[in-house]
Amino acid sequence: MSMLHMREAFAHATLRDAASCHQAIGRSREAFEQAHGRENEAPSWVRYFDETKLIVDTGIALAKLGESERAEPLIAEGLRRETRAQQRGRAFHAFWLATAQLQQGRLEAACDSAGLALDLSAALDSPRVAGHVREFHRRLAPYARETPVIVFEQRLREAAS
Repeated sequence: MSMLHMREAFAHATLRDAASCHQAIGRSREAFEQAHGRENEAPSWVRYFDETKLIVDTGIALAKLGESERAEPLIAEGLRRETRAQQRGRAFHAFWLATAQLQQGRLEAACDSAGLALDLSAALDSPRVAGHVREFHRRLAPYARETPVIVFEQRLREAAS
């Protein structure tokens, strides 16, 4: 239920319904706490949804809502906790971190985080991650002449070749 409430929070964030998004995040946390100690009872398709995933997904929901200052530390903490084996998830989450940083106008930090995601995704064949790369690159268009963007675009070209 925790994972499903978080997906509900994502939907409310996409619709820009802050109150409903925050309520769904709260229900997600409550369901997660109630399930503590019963993780093995969960269906196999949801066992990936651990405390780290709850933290990072809370940050992603907040970033989608536009609350990037609250989102950034959560996504960064989730990213820090993820294991090296979770390369696809780490790449995806690094792009969300970059998105939260860009929302705050922190261009250099955003490009650094996007560069991390690019490095992590280099060995992946993930259309979803590739789509996030393209979307983030489009968001950088207004800053095309800024040094961090130029450096990121160079890394992007090198990764593509």
